[in-house]
Amino acid sequence: MTDTFERAAPPSPVATAGKIVLLTLLLAEFMIQIDATIVNVSLPSIQQDLGFTGTSLAWVVNGYMLCYGGLLLLGGRLADVYGRRLVLMTGVSVFTAASVLCGLAGDPVVLVLARAVQGIGAAAAAPAVLSLIITSFREGAERNGALAAWGGASAGGSLFGLLIGGVLTSTVDWRWIFYINVPVGLAIVALAPFVLKESKAASRPSLDAGGAITITAALLVITYALLGAHGGAGLDLGSVGLLVLGALLLAVFVAVEKRHHEPLIPMSLFANRNTAGSLGATALFGTTQMGYFFFVTLYLQNVLGFSAIQTGLSYLPLIAALAVTTTLANKIIAARGVKAALVPGLVLIIAGLAWLSQVPVDGSWVGDVLGPTVLAGLGIGLTFVPLSISATSGVDPRDAGAVSGLFNVAVLIGGSIGIAVLTIASGLTGEIPMLPLSTPTPEAIGGFQGVFLTGAGLAVLALLVCAAVLRVPHAPAAVPGEEKETA
Repeated sequence: MTDTFERAAPPSPVATAGKIVLLTLLLAEFMIQIDATIVNVSLPSIQQDLGFTGTSLAWVVNGYMLCYGGLLLLGGRLADVYGRRLVLMTGVSVFTAASVLCGLAGDPVVLVLARAVQGIGAAAAAPAVLSLIITSFREGAERNGALAAWGGASAGGSLFGLLIGGVLTSTVDWRWIFYINVPVGLAIVALAPFVLKESKAASRPSLDAGGAITITAALLVITYALLGAHGGAGLDLGSVGLLVLGALLLAVFVAVEKRHHEPLIPMSLFANRNTAGSLGATALFGTTQMGYFFFVTLYLQNVLGFSAIQTGLSYLPLIAALAVTTTLANKIIAARGVKAALVPGLVLIIAGLAWLSQVPVDGSWVGDVLGPTVLAGLGIGLTFVPLSISATSGVDPRDAGAVSGLFNVAVLIGGSIGIAVLTIASGLTGEIPMLPLSTPTPEAIGGFQGVFLTGAGLAVLALLVCAAVLRVPHAPAAVPGEEKETA
């Protein structure tokens, strides 16, 4: 059965059928986000079992992130063109099959290649999840509630990845960090045809091959350059050269898009001040969020001497704070608007990072990390949800996949840039210990202090962007769009 998708169709609050739709989408988002971090705490065990060298081990993480970051925009547009449910199911199927290969891997090459295939599947599934939320729930209170749940699953999944990875590696075997994806992936693929309605543009647009090739090449080059800068030395000459090449490819992409009648990423999206401003603020937010987790984890393990499982458990207060504020954010937005949640959220993140910038040589988790961790959790929940709402406010549903891909790219690339920038900042104020220290040095602590203070400054910049640019009303007006929905 085929009919025209009407933006005002679903009632509010979300009915039982809508909750089942949302649960299916949240399972997919949670699985993808867990896998972005679950490997990190298992790397020593993987290295020992498979014989990775010190330099090649990083590609267990980088192989996934490179394909994920490089293909997100293409995945989002494929969802708009060929059907969001179809692309979600395809992406989850690829991701699940690759997870089995990861668990069965007997040598480093197989594992890295399987991780790359996982990244390809995630790049298709992640924007499809967000675009299905945009097209399945009416703009306003109903969609805001769905986006709040999605924000919790997205941010919480990364944190649970650290916890679950430590538990499985310590109690069972590192291969189970991949095998646990299988039942979840199979459940999503089995449920999707029955609970999700297919949606895509009423008339299939062309895929814009020129735009797809140039933006994918640009993102692959930029992501590769930034991943290379995370090794502790910052940006070397080779990385800078790749970033310049990536910037040139982006310029070519913009030129191609301006000339194409059905562009991969419609430039009109950036004419919407809420979308453009939110994407910019999201990239800055990504720098602080991913930088926070990266360097706090280093501090816990390399200075305080925490084990993998202790590190994961230390994030439980942040997860609890995040769970509270993702729900609270939706209520605040419904009553007082997006900025009423967004501004306090960024202020809490700034305060948490400023507090962390005072970590001493002889610090402790209770005295120096716990308080900032709770502030960060409260701030992330209050920030991520309104940013996703404002980024998608007023977007034509025909471009849901495109804006979903842009939002995911903003978080990922912003975070990658942030870690590189913060690594450089650490070199200006001290040094970051990439290996555990028997005796923490003032130089190492100075590096951490500079990192967290710089992160606070980037969060201040995000706050200024939001204050100056965003103009989201309390109850955004529906924007008509021509969508085709198929049962």
